[in-house]
Amino acid sequence: MASVREKANDNKIKLRMEFIIDPTSIVGAIVEYAEHENIDLLVIGSRGLTGFKKLLVGSVASGVVTYAHCPVMVVK
Repeated sequence: MASVREKANDNKIKLRMEFIIDPTSIVGAIVEYAEHENIDLLVIGSRGLTGFKKLLVGSVASGVVTYAHCPVMVVK
């Protein structure tokens, strides 16, 4: 994460990284936090599960993309 912060600073990009822990609904916690803090862009990772595995496990990235008020960049 330090290299990401350094690259952002070199390009004069304001970057804030925080960890959110919510035992009930991580999608809801991320979306609510983004709205409350007026976040311009969410960047979220995806493990790339498809088909049956995605159905069983669910997808946080998919939920955030569906409900977020701002653009979401999904990174694999």
